[in-house]
Amino acid sequence: MILTLSPLLPEHWPDVQAIYAEGLATGLAAFTADTRDWPDWDEGHLATGRFVAKTADGKIAGWSALSPIPDT
Repeated sequence: MILTLSPLLPEHWPDVQAIYAEGLATGLAAFTADTRDWPDWDEGHLATGRFVAKTADGKIAGWSALSPIPDT
């Protein structure tokens, strides 16, 4: 399978949220318990380093994003 990376945009959120929810259901995917809505998710992640992986037919197969952590 060939995937193409492109910037993660707000219009991708429904597909990204669905993939995110599948990962959260495992209990191993993140430090949160729910996917939140777009504004909250957007605020909690850096503006850079956001990508979606698309299949040849344009379906989103995966995503990545960076979130800040405190320097403690």
